[in-house]
Amino acid sequence: MVGVTNIALSGLSAAERRIGVSANNIANSSSTVRTNADGSLVNDPFRPSRVVQSSVATGGVSTDIVEASNPTIQVADPSSPVADQNGTVEIPNVSLEEEVLNANQATYDFKANLKMLKVQKELDKALLDITA
Repeated sequence: MVGVTNIALSGLSAAERRIGVSANNIANSSSTVRTNADGSLVNDPFRPSRVVQSSVATGGVSTDIVEASNPTIQVADPSSPVADQNGTVEIPNVSLEEEVLNANQATYDFKANLKMLKVQKELDKALLDITA
């Protein structure tokens, strides 16, 4: 049997991963160009990730980081040095609004799991006081 502490710790870890992935997606949302060894520019957009969270049969959650579906989109930017013959450039498909919401949700989950640990600690202390 998995205790409340282990379940809460797995929730904290999952929330931390979700915040990290959202922060990484936001930080790289405009990364579109890579420089080759010869100095030439290549359109190589950042590919955002997402966290897939699932429950574990014995209690708690597990997470996996996977590439987001439809990680890039094409936009018209004929002035870009890496635009193709049609004047389009591939850019990361990152919704800043969605990433902020994901990070906020993960923050709430983190706080809820911390509260669970605090309540468990108080219950353990009360139990020890009763038995002493």
